[in-house]
Amino acid sequence: MGVPPYTALFHRAGGDLVFNGTFDNYRDLAADDLYVRAYLGSLKIAALATVLALLIGYPMAYAIALAPARARNLLLLLVILPFWTSLLVRVYAWMGMLRPGGVIQHGT
Repeated sequence: MGVPPYTALFHRAGGDLVFNGTFDNYRDLAADDLYVRAYLGSLKIAALATVLALLIGYPMAYAIALAPARARNLLLLLVILPFWTSLLVRVYAWMGMLRPGGVIQHGT
């Protein structure tokens, strides 16, 4: 049986707790161009997604805030409705499993 190649992060030395961590792995990552490009690409995608969310979200929220009360409720419902999809899928899955003659009752 193999033993993983690691050292404990902390150890006791004469009653003192000693930290064994180093930044060698981070230095190795920063030295490899592949990892640096992947990290910078991830930051670029995250920044783009943030900017797009702000550009779409704030004008929509402003329009909803200025809408009349009846329209505001409908607009909020239209914004929230897509988030209910996963809930509905889960509910229907549970209904299929728990109904009489369902998957759990028959076992197949």
